[in-house]
Amino acid sequence: MKIVVNTLTLLRLVATFFLPVLWRFCSSISVLGIVAIILLTDFFDGFLSRRFHVQSLFGSLADAISDKLFGIAIVLMIALNYPIFYFIVGMEILIALINVVAAFLGAKTQSSIIGKSKMWILGLATLCGIIAVFKTDMINSLNVEWIISLLEFFTLNEDIILIAVVGVTVGAEIIVAIDYAINLYKNKKGRIKFDFKDSKTIKKVLFDTEYYLNNRNLSLSEHFMRS
Repeated sequence: MKIVVNTLTLLRLVATFFLPVLWRFCSSISVLGIVAIILLTDFFDGFLSRRFHVQSLFGSLADAISDKLFGIAIVLMIALNYPIFYFIVGMEILIALINVVAAFLGAKTQSSIIGKSKMWILGLATLCGIIAVFKTDMINSLNVEWIISLLEFFTLNEDIILIAVVGVTVGAEIIVAIDYAINLYKNKKGRIKFDFKDSKTIKKVLFDTEYYLNNRNLSLSEHFMRS
């Protein structure tokens, strides 16, 4: 089951690199359906890993990387049509860089209520961006009156809606970046000696469930470097 769970996570990572092709050549409904299916893998890999007790550090890292890259890729595709979304792309990259630096300095940027709230706000902004890109196709292909009415309202107020959601999202990202940076400054371990553990130990660190559950609060450097 651990292989199945990790495969679901890696499929999301692979799908990220095919997203520009799907975005360019598939219909709006197809793109939305594919994105929805990919997002479902995010739910199921987490659910199955907990249900069958197969959590691992590898799975956690792959999940985090897949989520971040997939999210950035979608927003980047939107930004090609609506450049205001480049602000979101830039902030997401900054937050990712802070996490990478934290990993090398022995700190861990804990997910907080601020970070979780930012994800919901980012999700809303992404949804609005997708609707903006595909609104014409959606209006022409959907025959549900109330959905068409909503899309027409969105079209009439598109500029205001997009400026509002991007502004709120970037504001939330700035707060998260500052929170992570402060946490990094307070919890960094100083200069890290890059002396890796042996391959057998690293394999256990990456894939052993009991190890992960007992040591999930360690930073990446603490997982992989000798003390």
